[in-house]
Amino acid sequence: MTRRLDTPESLRHLMGADFAFSDQQFAAITAPLEPQVVVAGAGSGKTTVMAARVVWLVATGQVRTDEVLGLTFTNKAAGELATRIRSALRDAGLLPRRGGPREPHEEEPEEPTVATYNAFAANLLAEEGLRIGHEPDTRVITDASRYQLAARAVARYTGHVELLSDHPPTVIGYLLGLDSAMTEHLVTPDDVRRFQERELPRFSDALALETYKTKADEIRKVLHTFGRREELLGLVEAYRRLKHELGLMDFSDQIELGARLATERPEVGAAERAKYRIVLLDEYQDTSVAQARMLSRLFSGESEETGRGHAVTAVGDPNQAIYGWRGASVSNILHFADTFPAGPGEPPVRSYPLTVSRRSDRRILEVANHLAEPL
Repeated sequence: MTRRLDTPESLRHLMGADFAFSDQQFAAITAPLEPQVVVAGAGSGKTTVMAARVVWLVATGQVRTDEVLGLTFTNKAAGELATRIRSALRDAGLLPRRGGPREPHEEEPEEPTVATYNAFAANLLAEEGLRIGHEPDTRVITDASRYQLAARAVARYTGHVELLSDHPPTVIGYLLGLDSAMTEHLVTPDDVRRFQERELPRFSDALALETYKTKADEIRKVLHTFGRREELLGLVEAYRRLKHELGLMDFSDQIELGARLATERPEVGAAERAKYRIVLLDEYQDTSVAQARMLSRLFSGESEETGRGHAVTAVGDPNQAIYGWRGASVSNILHFADTFPAGPGEPPVRSYPLTVSRRSDRRILEVANHLAEPL
């Protein structure tokens, strides 16, 4: 049975909520099944809005509970989001309560799928990875194991090393940092070498023409960095070979392989779109280039047949982007409409702001805004 929920009060009543949704929240909750961005300021009720959007879509008959996919970053956040969505559906009578009475032979509806971005990629690789030659028994290693493996790669390395004269633990840190950055940005060692070959002559020419010692010293530092990076690339390649030989991968590799699978095998995206009619992407401002590539290849495309216009809701806030150091790209949420365009003939992708904080009182917000204004 479908319901008509065209006012905040009607949705509040269905969900048994203690408060009515604001106009901003209700607009985001009741947006059409098409790509959209919810720019949610701190404490503005983004999780509440995501849960209510699922309730609204299911109650109005637009999706089934098992056609909902929610992704976020940490296990804790995924657990909280899953709990909020499932509780909201049960409170609205759209999912039976666990252990509750059911009609004879009545099938219990399947629950929405909520996972971390990495867990989703891991599951995708386990089910479809053989399509790109990825072995399903490849093991994921922890950060501690990554360090030990990198140390082994450094100890065994027989290539030329002259400029990387740092303490070995420092070199290992550089190796792992470059490896992760390249993976998160879908950049290969050959890509980096081509960049170095293209840019190195410009700095060499600048050094030959520079007459000021201070500026010349700065250019020499850049040239020294180019040389160190070239040596480091050899270590990265040795580390990656060792991972492959031992049947290992790390969390960055999961996303890179997921992006490759989604790019090279479009039938995988078609199956995922058929499975999930609504996709909720939490904390989207902190996704990496590789994560955005994987998701866009799965849930969007150049035409309706390849996914253009699929209902993807990205939730986040560019002003809360803090993970650039680990490969996150705030441009993902800023340019969401380019990555997940609206369907042919549909209006442009809309952005729904949530600007009212429900977490902090006025004094705290006044101080925070005062501090943030010059930034």
